[in-house]
Amino acid sequence: MKTSPVTTRNQRAVLAIAAAALVATGLSGCGGESSAASPTEVANEMLALPPVDDADGLVIDGERVASRELLAAAREEGSVSWYTGSGAESAELTAARFEAETGVGVDVTRLPSGKLSERVLSEAGAGRLGAGVVLVTDPAIAEEMADSGVFSRYEVPGYDAVSDMDGVVWDDGLYYTPYYSAYSFAYNEAALDELGMEPPATWEDLLDDTWENRIGIVSAGAGGTVQGLAQFQEEQLGDDYWQGLEDLNPRIFDTTSPQLEALARGEILVATAGFNSTYGAEESGSPVRLVVPEKGVSGTYNMQGLTTTGARSPAAQLFMNWTMSQAGQRFAAAQGFVGARTDVEQVPTGDYQLPAADDPSFVVYTPEDARELGTDIVARWNKTFGY
Repeated sequence: MKTSPVTTRNQRAVLAIAAAALVATGLSGCGGESSAASPTEVANEMLALPPVDDADGLVIDGERVASRELLAAAREEGSVSWYTGSGAESAELTAARFEAETGVGVDVTRLPSGKLSERVLSEAGAGRLGAGVVLVTDPAIAEEMADSGVFSRYEVPGYDAVSDMDGVVWDDGLYYTPYYSAYSFAYNEAALDELGMEPPATWEDLLDDTWENRIGIVSAGAGGTVQGLAQFQEEQLGDDYWQGLEDLNPRIFDTTSPQLEALARGEILVATAGFNSTYGAEESGSPVRLVVPEKGVSGTYNMQGLTTTGARSPAAQLFMNWTMSQAGQRFAAAQGFVGARTDVEQVPTGDYQLPAADDPSFVVYTPEDARELGTDIVARWNKTFGY
């Protein structure tokens, strides 16, 4: 077995992210101190490193991820250029884990999906696309990139099996759904303890008068994840759920990051929340706790494809293989995503258990929903909340 140390670049990035999270929360009322750990240490705390055998290709936890030739070429290349619209902490932890399991580095470029799309399409149009692999959190953007010739068809190991799974393979392998983002709600544990208040346990609990002027939500126009949440609330919780939230005079945020910071500081006590980013904040020392309600959580697609540049990059091909492997799927789940492969168990995220992708309690906002319903959802949401 051969592994290589995590690069100094990735280490510095994650240390900085963890430190920033601690500063943002101030840990006031948290009742303890925390110190930043290396990305490998954080990743291993989330999920133990699986057995890796590279004697004849790359076999991780008993599954062949790459041939001897591909692995050797990828290691000789040294690193993959990954453009991603995922959160900064998630991106760097994923890069660190990939390197620990494969011995190949990752050069991470992280931007919101909209800005990422502009960069990718601009670079591709000029014939200078730097990314070997691109991940976006908006299916419409993935479709636009595919139509623009950004992606190159690629079959990951076990392609025939994953192509039979609903919503995993797109355009005959031009791009994939490696995992879904999950959306639920969270609360500031330290603040509620100090006030002697019981935390919410169900979606209905969020409508209690207790949270008047103390709840934070994100505008449905901020992106697909919150559009998906809005649809979930209407379809699963009732047509009057939005109005119930509006009656509490919620603090409305334009994006999720300032909402999470406000929750961590105790400026709000409860909030609807993206699972992955909130769990990352919790792991970094923030006094927040998530809830997985019995009535389920909403989900949205993440889309990833090998680019035309990546088609000439063994490291990029290895990254695609690893992302769709059992090991990659389990690490995504350990971070707070829902793995797209339904033949791989949905491992716990710390002490939280998210539903599997094919569980009825995981309600996914599909690309078709986004195209056909997105504009109407945002318009009606804005009207309800006077936003």
